[in-house]
Amino acid sequence: MAKTQRERDQAAREAKLERIKDQVDSGDLTIRKMSDEERAKWAKHREETETTASPADRRRAAAAQRRRQRRAARTP
Repeated sequence: MAKTQRERDQAAREAKLERIKDQVDSGDLTIRKMSDEERAKWAKHREETETTASPADRRRAAAAQRRRQRRAARTP
C-alpha cells in the first residue's frame, strides 16, 4: 500500500532525527545551549531583519513560523 505524503514526511523526519542521534552518540555532533553573547548577537540580527523586511518577507517569515508550529504540534 502506498504511503501518504504525511507518512513519507514523518519517515524522513524520523530518519533525520536518527542520523542526528547517531552523530551525537559518535561525537561528530555536539548540541549545546547558546551563550549570552550568541543570544545577544542573534537578537540584534533579528531586530535588524524585522525592521528592514518587506511586507512579502514578513508574510513569508510568518508562514514559515506557522508551519514550524504545526509540525511541532503534530510530533508526538
